[in-house]
Amino acid sequence: MSRCRTARRDPELKAHVTRRVAMIYDDGPSDADDRPPHVRAASGLSAFKEYLAVIQDDANWLALIDAADRIHALPLPPGPSGARVFSKGRGNKHEKFDLEACITLPGEDGHELIGFGSGSHPGREWILRVHEGTSFGAVLTETAMHEGAGIEVTAEFLDATRFYENLRANKTFSGAGLNIEGAVAIDADRIMLFQRGNAPVGDGLDAVDATADVSWRALAAHLADPDNVPPPTLDDVTHYDLGTLDSVRLTFSDADRVGDGRILYSASAEDPETGRIAGSVLGIIEPDGSARWTELTDQDGGPFHGKIEGLSRDLRDPRKVHFVIDDDDESVPSEIFEAALSDGFFSA
Repeated sequence: MSRCRTARRDPELKAHVTRRVAMIYDDGPSDADDRPPHVRAASGLSAFKEYLAVIQDDANWLALIDAADRIHALPLPPGPSGARVFSKGRGNKHEKFDLEACITLPGEDGHELIGFGSGSHPGREWILRVHEGTSFGAVLTETAMHEGAGIEVTAEFLDATRFYENLRANKTFSGAGLNIEGAVAIDADRIMLFQRGNAPVGDGLDAVDATADVSWRALAAHLADPDNVPPPTLDDVTHYDLGTLDSVRLTFSDADRVGDGRILYSASAEDPETGRIAGSVLGIIEPDGSARWTELTDQDGGPFHGKIEGLSRDLRDPRKVHFVIDDDDESVPSEIFEAALSDGFFSA
């Protein structure tokens, strides 16, 4: 049986945008490398080494943002057809890896970035590993190096089809349709996955927003030997009714830890029929599973109308958070924002 929680709007919480930067690559575009001029579709965010790392759902490029706001483009392995950019105009949108969530974990040779495909369709069932050291034996592997950023890593996509099949089959977690949108590293082994409930009702199942825990050690062992090691199961599945914003249902988009067992999460209100974005909220999940949230305000004090895609706390200032948005226009750079959080986020 899963637990069910109802998130409440909390007037004691305040979250205000203080800064925004367009993510344009410092190196510019490259036709030879299939590198666009900017981050096209930011979908996940994590502090990685001394950078903020941004993954994308339609481009196999990792953006690394340094302290001076330079945006370094690190190549990820291309898709089977050799492309790193996927779009309707190219006729290869069906090939996109659809990375939607990422976390950083300690690894044998230093910190490792783990990215998760959404699993919303077959072909979007990849797990990305970016790390120093030797390859894990994945089919799609790239030695990614950027002299300007002073970083060299191995980037690999691992086929996680069986793992995603298990997630999809767990209807308590996936509901009407699987869509992994966020992840949080709870400790060195435990990862909390965030399911976005935006699928249409089908087969008698409703769309659900949910969280569940999975063992990274067990998942890594499965990815290394998928034919002989079964994928891990989910633990502690919890459903959330996140509420509404301007009469539009809120659904999970990402999360991060803020200490003392608290989870900072983002949720966005996107009308499934019209595509209208009513805005986004930031909230807290307490250690007991209760949740509360506040509407995000823009720099001018009005409602923030963007759709948050990825979220990461500021490691130097606990009262700040970074997030990325994607306005679904590949010709316009995705943006990274900084927001200030009120004291209410850090006390029950």
